[in-house]
Amino acid sequence: MRNDPAVYLDGRAVGCITCAYGPQAAGTTLVALRSIVHALRGWPTPLGVGINSASCRFSPGEEPSDAAIADQLKILATQVIQGAFAMRAGLAAAWKPGHLVSVA
Repeated sequence: MRNDPAVYLDGRAVGCITCAYGPQAAGTTLVALRSIVHALRGWPTPLGVGINSASCRFSPGEEPSDAAIADQLKILATQVIQGAFAMRAGLAAAWKPGHLVSVA
């Protein structure tokens, strides 16, 4: 990836989601994943989602059994989209959590 026109994850918004059997493992893995994204020059979203698979399951329709996790995943998806538009528009330095980017 270092020889690609856009190296590694440079200029890309990245949403981090982890699943683990327990909250501590999900949190620790999320921290490691965010560090990897940084090392690859990516921009992790302000929100990362750690899913405790001991208490949250996904239905055949791919919906999480925990409403809070569903809400977090929607927020994360919104942040990835907003970050991607900001990067594309050259606004990476001004990108702030909750800042809406209008697309013409």
